[in-house]
Amino acid sequence: MTQGPIFADTTPEAADPLLVGHKFARQAQLRAAGFRVPEFACLPVAAFDRVRESIGADFPELAPGGGPEELAQWSQRAADAVLRAGVPDDVCAALLDAFDRLAGDAGTVAVRSCAVPTADDAEGGEDSAGDPFAGLGRSFLAVGRDELIERVAECWASAFTAEGVLYRATRDADPTATRMAVGIQRLVPAARSFVAFSRDPRGTRGAEQALVAAAYGLGEGVVQEQADVDHFSVPRGTGAVEAQLVTKKRRVVPDAVGGTTIGEVPADLAERPVLDDATARRVADLAVSLEEHFGLPQDIEGAITEDGDIHLVQARPAVIAPLASAAAPTAPAARELHWSNGNISESFAGFTSMLTYSVACELYAVGFEELYRRMGVSERTLQRHRYELRRMIGYLDGRVYMRLESWYRLHSQMRTFASIKRQWEKAVVTVGSSVAMEAPGRLKRLAMRAREIPAAGARRALAPVRMRRFFGWWDERRDALPDPRTQSAGEIVEDYRELWSDVALRWGGTLVTNSHVIAELDLAERLMKRWAPEADRGTLNGMLCDGPANRSVLSLRSLLTVAEAVAAHPEANESVLNDKDSEEVWRRLADGEFGTGIAEQAKAHVKRYGDRGLHDLKFESTVVANAPHLLIDQLRPVISVGRTVEASIEEERRARQEAEGELRTHIGDPARRAALRVLFWSLRRNLLIRENARFCRTELFGASRRMVNALAQHLVEAGQLDEAADVYDLTIEEVLGAYEGGRPGGELRELARVRAATRKQATERLDPPNVFATDADVPLTVALASAGTARSTTASTLTGLASSGGVVRGRARVVTDPNIDPESCRGKILIARETDPGWLVLMLVAKGLVAERGTVLSHMAITGRIFGVPTVVAVPGVVDTVPDGAWIEVDGDRGTITVLDEPEPGAEGAAASDGSEGSGAKDGPDESGAVAAS
Repeated sequence: MTQGPIFADTTPEAADPLLVGHKFARQAQLRAAGFRVPEFACLPVAAFDRVRESIGADFPELAPGGGPEELAQWSQRAADAVLRAGVPDDVCAALLDAFDRLAGDAGTVAVRSCAVPTADDAEGGEDSAGDPFAGLGRSFLAVGRDELIERVAECWASAFTAEGVLYRATRDADPTATRMAVGIQRLVPAARSFVAFSRDPRGTRGAEQALVAAAYGLGEGVVQEQADVDHFSVPRGTGAVEAQLVTKKRRVVPDAVGGTTIGEVPADLAERPVLDDATARRVADLAVSLEEHFGLPQDIEGAITEDGDIHLVQARPAVIAPLASAAAPTAPAARELHWSNGNISESFAGFTSMLTYSVACELYAVGFEELYRRMGVSERTLQRHRYELRRMIGYLDGRVYMRLESWYRLHSQMRTFASIKRQWEKAVVTVGSSVAMEAPGRLKRLAMRAREIPAAGARRALAPVRMRRFFGWWDERRDALPDPRTQSAGEIVEDYRELWSDVALRWGGTLVTNSHVIAELDLAERLMKRWAPEADRGTLNGMLCDGPANRSVLSLRSLLTVAEAVAAHPEANESVLNDKDSEEVWRRLADGEFGTGIAEQAKAHVKRYGDRGLHDLKFESTVVANAPHLLIDQLRPVISVGRTVEASIEEERRARQEAEGELRTHIGDPARRAALRVLFWSLRRNLLIRENARFCRTELFGASRRMVNALAQHLVEAGQLDEAADVYDLTIEEVLGAYEGGRPGGELRELARVRAATRKQATERLDPPNVFATDADVPLTVALASAGTARSTTASTLTGLASSGGVVRGRARVVTDPNIDPESCRGKILIARETDPGWLVLMLVAKGLVAERGTVLSHMAITGRIFGVPTVVAVPGVVDTVPDGAWIEVDGDRGTITVLDEPEPGAEGAAASDGSEGSGAKDGPDESGAVAAS
C-alpha cells in the first residue's frame, strides 16, 4: 500500500523508475519476481522536488563553463542549501512510521539514495542500463531512529556531491537538474557480504566465468574496500572454483551507537575462505539468474546471514571491460596520505616558521607518547610505533598539517579510542576522511571495555588531583627559570634541555582530560537529543557557561581590570586613547606617572599573562612579555568599547540561567535534570582543566621563545647569524647543535639565507586546502602542486556551526593577519580563518564573530559566549567568500552568514547607536560540535 508520501515496495509506484529511480524500481521488480530482497519503503523523487522548490531563489546558480574547481564549489553550496531546507514534517512522520515497520529487532535500517531520470531520458540515470554508474549518492547502514531524518536529508544533499556533479558535467548532463529518491530497507544481519558479477568485469574471461568478492561483516566492507576481501572466480558449468585468498583482519560491523565501524575478524576465521565452493557457486548462480532475468550482465550486492541464507540487496547492469590481453600491464594503485589542518590551525595558522614547526614536533612527540602510556598503551607497542610520533605533523609549504595516517595508527592503540573516534573526527579532522582504522572485533572489544572501565573510572576520579599537582609543579618550574638574557649560551642550552626533559615526563597528563571532555560532550548531546528534543541546542552551550574561571579567562579579566583602572584616570585615559606612540605611553605608565596603582596592575599583568598574544605558539610572534608597549595597543579598543569584568561575568551568568530554565521547561523528570546537571558540572570542570593546560602550553612556548631569542643574540655576536630574526629559519636542533655538536656541516648563516629565500616564496602562495590527500610515492613539493589552493567564491548565504546566539548586522572585517590596529574592528563583524587567544583584543571590540574553522569549544566560540556576541564557526570558505566591508548578517542561532544588499541611509548609524540591528540574546536554536583531542 501507499503510506502518505512514501511507497511500500509492493505498490506499483515503487516499480516506476521515473518515481523512485532504477535502483529501487529494480528491487521492487525483483521482490515481485520472488527473489529474496529485504523489505523496503521508498521516498519518491516528488519529496525531493518539493524541498527543492521550497528553496526557490536561495538555491545557488551555476555559472556556465566552469571548471572542476568551480563545479566543486557550487556542489558544496547546493548541498548546503538542501541540508538547510530539511525534511518536511509530514515526510518525517511517514519516514518514522516506515522505520518502525522495517527496523525489526535490530532497531536499525539501511538508508540509500538513487538519482531519478527525467521523463525525456527514462532509460538513463543512476543504475540504468544506459548509465550504470553507482556510488555517487550517499548510503548509510545501521541507521537508528534518531538518525533517520538527518540521514535522509544527507541522501538528498548527495544529489550534489562534487563527484556526481563533475561526472554529470563530463557527460554533458545538467548537474543542477539532478533529483534524488531515498529508500529505507530492512537491514540484514550479515555475517558475510559479497559483490558479484555475472561476467568477470575485467574482460579477460568475462564470457566464461562469474566473479565474486566477499568479506566478513556488512557489505560496506566490500563496496568501500574497508574490509579484507577474498575473490572467487566461478566458471560457468561444472569447473572448479578458483579462489584468491587473503588473511582477514578487518570487517565492517554495526557500531554500538549507530552507524558502522571497522571490527576485527575472529582469529579462527582469519585464514579460512569467506565462502566455501558451494556458497560461491550459489552466489554466482544468483548473479547469472539475474542476468537472465534482465537480459544484461549484472553487478549485484548481497548479504549472507549466520544460517547461510543469501539475501539480494542491490542489482544493476554491470560495466564489463573490453577483452584485453591477459599480459597487459596494470598500473599499481596509488597510495595516499591524508592531511588536515583541522583544529591544529588554531595553534599554528597560516605560514609557520621552521623553528616553530620543529618545536611543535617535539611537543607532539613527547606529549602524546606520555599520553598513550597513561592511557594503558604498553611500552612494547609504544616502541613499535615511536617513529609515528615524529611524523604526527608535517611541514607543507611552510604550513603545519596533521598526517592523519599517523594519528589514526597511534590513537587506535588506546582502548578508549573506538568509543570516541567519531567525535574526535568531528573536532580534529573537521570533514570526512577516507583513512581506514582497524578496530577490534566484538569479543575483543568487550574484553577491552571490561579492562578499560575500571581504568577509565580511576583516571577520571584522579584527574583533578593529578592536574592540581601538575599545575603546582608547572607554576613552580616556570617561576624558577632564570632570565636567559643574564645567562651564557651554554647555560641557556642546558636549561632548555632540562625544561623539555621535565615536560616529556609530565605533559601527557594534560592531554588525558581531552578524552573525558569528548566523551562527556558526546553523552550530553545524546541525552539532550533524547530527553529534550524540542529544546534549543543553545541550551547545551549555555550550560557550559558560568563555570570556574580558567587561566585564559583570568588573563582576559586582568586586561579588563587594567582597562577599567586606566579609564577611571582622566590623564591616563587621554594618553592611552590619543597618544599613538605606544612605547612612550607604556614608559610613562610603568614609571608611575599615572599613579603607582595603575603601574603595578599593568606590570603584574605583563608578568603573569604577557606570554598570551597573537599566535603565541609561534616563536616568530611578538607578545607582550617581549614588548610590553603592546599592552597599550590592546587597551585602546577595550577602553573605547567600555567592556568590564562585571559585565562579562554577568553575561555568562545570564546564559547559564537561561539554559537552566530551558532544562526545567523541556525535561519534567527531576532525576533526568539532576543527571544532566551533574554531567554538565563534570564537563565544566574538565573544560577548566583543559583550558588551564592550554594556557600552560602558551607559557611553555613563551619560556622557550625567550631562551631561543637569547641564543640568537649569542649567535649573532659569534658571527653565526646576520641578525637575530634569522633563527626562525632554523630548526631547534640546529640552534642547540651549534653548541652541542651533531649538526651537519656548513654555516648557520648560509643555511638561514637559503631558507629565507624559500620562505619568502612560500608566504606569497595561497594555503593548501584544509583537508586533502597526496600520493605517498610522490615528493610532497610535487604533490602539493596538484592539491589545489584556498578557494575564492561568491555566495549570498553560508552556513557553519552556531556557537553563540543572537542576530547582528554590520560591516564585515575580514582579517587574515591579526597584526592590525584593533580600532579597525570596532563595531564590525570579525571574520577570520581561525583564532587563538591572542585575538582577544580584536574580538573584544567586534559585535559579531565568524571563523572558517573551529568547534563549539574552540577559542572563538568560547569567547563569543563569554561576551554574549553572536558567533558562528566552521564556515567553509568564508574568508575568501565574504568581501571585506560587505554589509552582512550573522545569525548565531541558525549558524548562518548572509551577505545583504547595502543598508538604507542611516541604518548603520542606528545599529551602532541603539543596538536595533544586533542582539546577543540566546533565544534560538544552536548547534554543537565536539572538542579537539590535541
